[in-house]
Amino acid sequence: MSQQITSPSAEVAAVLAAADAFDWTTVSHAYGDATDLPEMLRALAEDEGPDSAAGDLWGSICHQGTVYSASVAAVPFLAGLAAAGAAAKECLWLLGAMAESEDTAPGAEEDVRDAVRAEAGRIIPFTLHADPDVRQATVHVLGQVRSADPVPTLRAALEHDTAPIVRAEALIALVRCAAPDHAALITAAHDDAADEVRLASVLAAFDAGLPWDDRLEQVLLSVEGADGIGGRLHDDHRHEPLSWVVGVLCAAGRGDAAATFLLRAADRAGDDLAPVLWAARRACESSRAATELLRPLAEKHAGSADGRHLADAIGPRADALPVHRPAVPTFDQPLGPAAQMDLDMEELRERVATPLPDYDRLTTPDVDRKLMAAAVIWERTNDPAPVVQAVSEASERLSGRESFIWGFPRASVARTAARLGPAAAPLEAALRTLMDDPAALAAAATALVRAGCDLDVDDVALRLAAQTGQYRDDDTVTALATLAPLLSPATVQRWHDLIDQDVRLGTRSFDKTAVAADEQLRAELRFALTGRDHR
Repeated sequence: MSQQITSPSAEVAAVLAAADAFDWTTVSHAYGDATDLPEMLRALAEDEGPDSAAGDLWGSICHQGTVYSASVAAVPFLAGLAAAGAAAKECLWLLGAMAESEDTAPGAEEDVRDAVRAEAGRIIPFTLHADPDVRQATVHVLGQVRSADPVPTLRAALEHDTAPIVRAEALIALVRCAAPDHAALITAAHDDAADEVRLASVLAAFDAGLPWDDRLEQVLLSVEGADGIGGRLHDDHRHEPLSWVVGVLCAAGRGDAAATFLLRAADRAGDDLAPVLWAARRACESSRAATELLRPLAEKHAGSADGRHLADAIGPRADALPVHRPAVPTFDQPLGPAAQMDLDMEELRERVATPLPDYDRLTTPDVDRKLMAAAVIWERTNDPAPVVQAVSEASERLSGRESFIWGFPRASVARTAARLGPAAAPLEAALRTLMDDPAALAAAATALVRAGCDLDVDDVALRLAAQTGQYRDDDTVTALATLAPLLSPATVQRWHDLIDQDVRLGTRSFDKTAVAADEQLRAELRFALTGRDHR
């Protein structure tokens, strides 16, 4: 239960007074102006509901894991409130989350972790607190400072704390602080009587870079209720340990090892198969080898809801999926419903001639309407000039916009230019600028090659390989088909290696599962690369 204080002590009052005196106009949080932080700190410390107050603070200074300049400024006040006896658990939990963050907002270049590290002297005494929840939050904070200073304190917690979850958190923290004997500590913890500590020994082994082997697998299989324990650890990324371990193995190209582990876990799970089947789904969405090894597991448990979800995620075998030819952009293909605008030529030309709104009022629909009007004029007249004009203006308006959201209209601009073929040559400078945006890279490269412009096709192809599955798959496939005849043998081989790798490409589709979308993309990339279906 959260600690509540009806009347602030002198120590708490001193901290709040210092917070009131701080110039919060010099820093900002997730919602901008940070002048409301003293009020949030006061609500946390006094009798206005620490749980909700902690939520307000969390949303402002550790918003979805992002920290800000106000986060740095808040650290000494949070540590001070905890030391003064106000909402210690909430303050320590928030300090740990902020110190853990690697996502720093612009304007918060000062490291929050350094600020928390400077407060270690006020944090360490809480390892002896009567409440195990407070002790757990404390060792988590100390682990996140990533320094050798708290190692003796963490070692004492691992050896002497009476709460297994605190000892588990301490072991993970010791590895994060690079304790000199961390490998020996992990090995010893493999045989601990507590499930919590044995699970922590597995997670800590991954943190330490130790290899996944039969011993580590047996330790994880010996843990009863691993996902339940994971949910109690102060680690949002590993609250489902089975899925997390499987994900790490698959990302390392060891989908076969992940599948083997899951099959053994299923044999030992009894009636509680849900965590195993959920982890199996993640394995299939991450690894091609795991998919086929786990297909019999899905079929065996197809009568249960979790088994059906796994079977649906796996879908049909790869050789049962259709292969589509790359769609080289030409005006033989309709632009879609918007292209059938019931506008006469005068209205279309007026739409193209009307300047796009200024920078601060420009929207994606503004860009799309102009591009489509210009394209319809060309379809009706064979005059590419309106398209050249629209593409040029839109690319100029979009220049300098840094948000990833603007990658979508930039890709639309490049895609429209690609339809021009040789007539896009006057747009060469604009298209080269568009190539700087990963979302527009494929379409811009296609446009440049089709326009006959010089291009380092191998460099572009390798850049596309590095981001395959992250943006529109049809753009990537079309670009590869356009570039393929010009590529060096080494680059072609790099693409073959990518297509044939075990790790899935990460593509997504609205009408297919992740597994089916990945397999279809691979088939289409093979076709684009060689002009033949190799299945």
